[in-house]
Amino acid sequence: MEVSAFNKVIGSTGDFARNNLYSIEVYMPRGHDGMGMTGGNGYFGKFYTGADEEKGGAQFLSYKAKQVSVPGKSLGTIDVKRFGPVFKVANDLIVDTVSMTFMCGESYAEHRFFDGWLSGIMGQVKHGTGVSKGGTSHRQIYTLSYYHDYVSEVRIIPLDRQGGAIANIVLIEAYPTNVGPMEFTWGETGEVQQFTVTFSYRDWNHTVPKTGWWADIEGTNTGKQLPKQTAGNINPDGTATA
Repeated sequence: MEVSAFNKVIGSTGDFARNNLYSIEVYMPRGHDGMGMTGGNGYFGKFYTGADEEKGGAQFLSYKAKQVSVPGKSLGTIDVKRFGPVFKVANDLIVDTVSMTFMCGESYAEHRFFDGWLSGIMGQVKHGTGVSKGGTSHRQIYTLSYYHDYVSEVRIIPLDRQGGAIANIVLIEAYPTNVGPMEFTWGETGEVQQFTVTFSYRDWNHTVPKTGWWADIEGTNTGKQLPKQTAGNINPDGTATA
């Protein structure tokens, strides 16, 4: 290959992506009392830790994720046995879990937020919330929430060098399944406290980057948008269909 041909191919694709340019958006559980989706009815309740109302939702997490992994995706196959060679056909879509490492502020609001979400899935919510009209005054602890109420949407947003959204990777029906440990140790200089959250979800897709995403103060995209995708469970604006 000639150098000029190589430069032409590489140059036509623009700049290379950088793994240190990204942000995230974590949306509240659908059934959260006061901050959930329209029609969520508030049956999930409010976080027992108070970190949801204290910070006004999940927007404060945008730049707190120190490390984020875009999940893998693969196909499961089965053997087809007919006359002649045995061959494989696809029969399952297999997606990996997602881990994010968050840095803690001095109030530990980040850790309290995810602990409140995970605990709420098992019924530990703020007293007097998450109950139906005419029901008991509070939810019983360790009673499992409805799937529709505790799932949400998580977005991983790669950025270009100007800080614009260049892509949008959406985790559909996501929720935390593990809030990792935090370690404390004596030392001459203290390090920023951090912990890891593992998310499960139903599927993930690339969607069109949206203008006005949480951490974008300009409200406009500078990155080149992907083609709109309308198939499956994703709307053109990047939201999950009902």
